[in-house]
Amino acid sequence: MEATAQAGRPPRGAPPVRILEGQAGSQAAANAMRAYRAELGERLAGDPSLSHAEDAEVTPPNGDFCIVSEVATGETIGFGAVHVVEPGVVEIKRMWLRPDVRGRGLGKFLLKHLENRARALGGRRVILGVNAELVEACGLYRASGYEPVERFEDNPHITHFFGKQLVRDEPTRST
Repeated sequence: MEATAQAGRPPRGAPPVRILEGQAGSQAAANAMRAYRAELGERLAGDPSLSHAEDAEVTPPNGDFCIVSEVATGETIGFGAVHVVEPGVVEIKRMWLRPDVRGRGLGKFLLKHLENRARALGGRRVILGVNAELVEACGLYRASGYEPVERFEDNPHITHFFGKQLVRDEPTRST
């Protein structure tokens, strides 16, 4: 499945991109994860030994791993992954864009796509964890309606935990 940010204009001067789903285990995913880990190693103090999402966790029906690529070049510029934690709850495991494409609306586009994947996987609520040093990510999540939630994992590099209700429960009707 593919989503394209070409309807009308790309977000804020970004190049046209497509999001390719089902990419866990691909070479593009491995390359993107290496770039992501290298950036975290530079930005976070100490060893950011983040838990690695196993391919089975981010493969339907348990989740998904999505690659963001430029339409014109096919070059991978980011990725995102989701994992079903329990029925109705999906975690955004990872979300990353290359530094040179940030600030153009692609993060919001990718986040919306991951929320839609979460819904497609049965998610009524989405959760995620992030390090406070990743201020751009924290800002994006807050601006997108995410609110602080209780800590849900023991990774010491994750300092902020957020959640968002994707699907509101319908009130029951009395007859």
